[in-house]
Amino acid sequence: MTNELKIPPDMLKAILEQAEREYPAECCGLILARQSDGEITRLRPCTNVQEQYHRLDPKDFPLEECSAYFIEPKELLEIDREMADQSELIRVIYHSHIDADAYFSDEDEQRATDEDGPVYPGTIYLVISVCEGRAELAKWFRWNPEMRLHSDAGSCSLRR
Repeated sequence: MTNELKIPPDMLKAILEQAEREYPAECCGLILARQSDGEITRLRPCTNVQEQYHRLDPKDFPLEECSAYFIEPKELLEIDREMADQSELIRVIYHSHIDADAYFSDEDEQRATDEDGPVYPGTIYLVISVCEGRAELAKWFRWNPEMRLHSDAGSCSLRR
């Protein structure tokens, strides 16, 4: 991808396969790294439960799984425990956009920030465009302190 975001090829391949397999729902997951040096350690695909929450509470979860993702809270707790046990941190949060461009949406920005700035400082957000079931483009976004939002940090075409 670039010198700033070096996702191992087999890991990127697994993410793209997940995005295509879960189409027409958005996929989601994490890339974890060692706390000590930021070296990527593993991929952690996650379960998108947006649709379940939307059906139960459409007021607070107005979007369906084809236009949003929500990682299962119990799964996030499990991941937090795993990261503490293995001295890891979240390096990348990824998800797909369905039949749309790879961009950082208003919804993405709201979930990634609070009044103080980024929820996960230093984390890169990877968005994969999946059109008609095929991963087409990936873009990554990082926190821009001057603009106080996540801005485009790079992209790569995925046409195979």
